[in-house]
Amino acid sequence: MLKFIPAIQFLSVFLIAGSLLAPFFPAAEFLPSEPPEGEAQLYPDYFIPAITDGYYLQGYNQCAGYSTAFVQRYYNQHALGSENYRQMSYPLPFDIGVPPHRVLRHLRSNQLNASARIGDLNTLKYYLSRSIPVIVMVGDGLKWQHYMVALGYNNLEDKIYFYDPETGPSLASRQEPGNLTLSTESFLDIWENKLPLFSQMFITVEPRDIPQET
Repeated sequence: MLKFIPAIQFLSVFLIAGSLLAPFFPAAEFLPSEPPEGEAQLYPDYFIPAITDGYYLQGYNQCAGYSTAFVQRYYNQHALGSENYRQMSYPLPFDIGVPPHRVLRHLRSNQLNASARIGDLNTLKYYLSRSIPVIVMVGDGLKWQHYMVALGYNNLEDKIYFYDPETGPSLASRQEPGNLTLSTESFLDIWENKLPLFSQMFITVEPRDIPQET
């Protein structure tokens, strides 16, 4: 399901990028934050999105590009996963992946409100129930990290639905949304990804309000 990425790549991202590039990026821009206190957490028992296609298969290590392109197409923007990845990745002779702040910066540069958040499953489902696609960062510490898009859920069947760019198009006709279904337990195992500051991190993406001319 998920690509295993050598530890050296994420050591490079979170140590090199953190120590050398962080002075150029204010921490408030990319560090996850808790949801606003008192934010409503009421949501229905299930939410099924009206998305039936666009589950493209990523190239090597390109999950950030394909996840963001999927969300952009959801908001009727033309976007290709490979092109997004080219824009977000570091111009280095070796691939070190894409850290969250570059995902945020890309989405914001395309007129979308993107916010990194830390929260529990109830918070995640609350945003999904409002038809807001959510990019989740899952993994296992420095062994591997991966982006995919949470689409919906069914509490009655203990299921969460995703677009996983590592999975790509379904080989058989699916009766469920997305191209990947996980139980709550399976999702939590990889969402608590053993990276400081980024455990149970997700990125909400909403359209930017455009002022009306008077």
